[in-house]
Amino acid sequence: MKIQFLGTGSAFSMKNYHPNLLIEEEGKRLLIDAGGDVRFALRDIGLSSNDVDSVYITHLHSDHIGGMEYIAFTTYFNPNREKPTLYCHKILVEDLWSHSLKGGLQSVQGKVLNIYDYFNVNALNHNGFFQWQGIEFHLRSSIHVYNGFSTIPTFGLIMHSKTGKKIFLTSDTQFTPDHLKESYNFADIIIEDCETSPFRSEVHAHYDDLRTLPAEIKSKMLLWHYQDNVVDNFDEWQAKAQADGFKGFIKKGEIFEA
Repeated sequence: MKIQFLGTGSAFSMKNYHPNLLIEEEGKRLLIDAGGDVRFALRDIGLSSNDVDSVYITHLHSDHIGGMEYIAFTTYFNPNREKPTLYCHKILVEDLWSHSLKGGLQSVQGKVLNIYDYFNVNALNHNGFFQWQGIEFHLRSSIHVYNGFSTIPTFGLIMHSKTGKKIFLTSDTQFTPDHLKESYNFADIIIEDCETSPFRSEVHAHYDDLRTLPAEIKSKMLLWHYQDNVVDNFDEWQAKAQADGFKGFIKKGEIFEA
């Protein structure tokens, strides 16, 4: 299983792309999130939406779904390909369509469409899983935003590669080590949301908080979803992260074999 980091930046990064992954196995490609930068990120590695077979969506912020209209239209109007498969938690499907995609995708010349016209939708249960190319992907919820009335979750993944490695993608998450402890301990590799801004958003795990984690957890962590200050001084930040016990920061375009 080849994992390529299409982007590793925060939502508002100007020097990086959105934190999206491309997983490749036996000639097929699964996109993990499709932010607004995804068409450029794919172009930079010589691909386009027509090279993507399936998409998994973790949650509904634009750095994770802002490119879904691009994926939908460019595949729908390509007569030479089938609809991509869309995997996401079942509670996201209606909001993804009604609150995010419907305005742009509902109407085409002579037709009224819905999400099922664009994608083969596989709506997943809480703590459910799906199989793709013989690889198992298990959903793991993370706490991202509390709006005063309810918690807005994201749905990360534990990926079981064919080599036996277990990779935990937290997706966007607050610093909640007790909530994520089981997944942290279970995984061989952790792809961790890491805010590096001097001004905390409180909805992303901040580097200074992640530093306090046990050494055995930090040593498995690859850090991404960071601000442009890391891009500006990558070598300095990388040395700092490794001195603090992390595996390190991931660069845009980096490839990881699992």
